[in-house]
Amino acid sequence: MNSRYDNGVLTLFLEGHIDSSNAAKFENEAITELNNYPGVEVILDCDKLEYISSAGLRVVLKIKKLKGESVKLVNVSSEVYEILEVTGFSEMLEIHKKLRSVSVEGCSLLGQGANGTVYRFTPDEMIKVFRTGLTLDVIEEEREASKKAFLLGVPCAIPFDTVRCGDSYGTIYELLKAKTIAERIRENPEELPELAEKSAKLLREMHEIEIPEGNMQRADKKLHETIDALTDDFTADEIELMHRIYNSIPQMNRFIHNDYHPKNVMVSGGELILIDLGDAGAGNPIIDIIHSYMVYNLIGADIRAEKPDEICFVGITYAEAERFWKIFSRVYWGSEEKSKEMDEKVAPFATMMYLTVSMAHPRLPKEYHPVYVDRVRKNVFPQAEKMLKAFE
Repeated sequence: MNSRYDNGVLTLFLEGHIDSSNAAKFENEAITELNNYPGVEVILDCDKLEYISSAGLRVVLKIKKLKGESVKLVNVSSEVYEILEVTGFSEMLEIHKKLRSVSVEGCSLLGQGANGTVYRFTPDEMIKVFRTGLTLDVIEEEREASKKAFLLGVPCAIPFDTVRCGDSYGTIYELLKAKTIAERIRENPEELPELAEKSAKLLREMHEIEIPEGNMQRADKKLHETIDALTDDFTADEIELMHRIYNSIPQMNRFIHNDYHPKNVMVSGGELILIDLGDAGAGNPIIDIIHSYMVYNLIGADIRAEKPDEICFVGITYAEAERFWKIFSRVYWGSEEKSKEMDEKVAPFATMMYLTVSMAHPRLPKEYHPVYVDRVRKNVFPQAEKMLKAFE
């Protein structure tokens, strides 16, 4: 039996036949691994498991008793699932059947983001292949969020099934006969003002959607999780202050996309369609505005002044992003005066979000953290009192 530990998750890989002849060996190896990693989530990966007898199931039951609700079985074949169902284990454990495997070899690239790459899969389908290391739970959360958003009236791509793609997972969506706002602007720059206005109006409409209690995740959940991931970089008082700053945003249950920018909005026959709803949830619309302010105005801050014509994170040039935001903000808030007032309020929140999210991202080397900590202390904390009262 092989195993892997990654980000608080211990995966045990079950293989071949597990019966009375090797159940004791399986138990010893499993218990040793559990003792090596106490207090973690346990996944039993059954991708290569062909058969399991009552002796093997008793070991699974022991693991379940030791770890409680934190145990799940994934990649379970139809044959093994039938055994689990007959014995009642399917009612006791969280079980995910084996996903079909697909290949994107020869598929045309549609786009790429922080968490995955999107390809044209069939004439009517596209597939988002998530970066290696993201767990099935994360992928399923995004798929579930898309389904819930669609049923609430949010214009978004319909998700179909989850699949395996090499060492990664993927989600298959309907293929929209559309291009992203970023692609449209690159092809026809003169469309920028119209698309910025439409984008702002759509987000304002989406922010009117009331989310039933418990229907979707809290939009501010990841903000607080990001802060909690930085306890090695900031003092306990600084961590507590950043939590207080985010908590000062009044609680609401409106629809929040949480990653709203030109690469995540598609244009289809004049209609705008949202994609990439992995972070969508319920919350205060100001969270969306803070995030959008960040991606339009702060990401790439060190080079945007020197290279305004370079393509930035949102898929258009830095100069276009600045122009887009000015139109977007004015239309969203209804006037130039209100836009300037709200930009001043959200700017320090966006700065804190940009710096802390960058630090928490695995791609940022640890040696850069002190630089970002220093920027938070110089640019955010001196404004803390003003931030705490910004949305009273």
